Amino acid sequence: MKGMDMKQGCMDMKDMKDIKGMDMSACKDMMKEKTSDSKAQGTPQKGVVHKTSAVVKALDQANGKVTLAHDQVKTLNWPPMTMSFGVKDKSLFDKLAVGKKVDVEFTQQGSNYIISSVK
Repeated sequence: MKGMDMKQGCMDMKDMKDIKGMDMSACKDMMKEKTSDSKAQGTPQKGVVHKTSAVVKALDQANGKVTLAHDQVKTLNWPPMTMSFGVKDKSLFDKLAVGKKVDVEFTQQGSNYIISSVK
């Protein structure tokens, strides 16, 4: 992806504009916390439901994806940013429209984050 290079386990985000308050230093700190959390717990937390508010930026129903500009996710220590989420329950697309503000719940499944609820 243009403007993104992997350095020391983090992406070089010098040209990214959608991640507010996130730079290389913040990324390294986030990765340290994630690594220490994983060591403390042995594996990533499965089944933990995370919540945030977001604005729908794009829909890709054919591939089961939605791009959201979401607020901070406190349970993951994420700053506001724009990213893609998986949508396995296709009926949730009925509640999603580009430009609509929504409250979502999601879980981590492997390296993906999957929307489980839209309000």
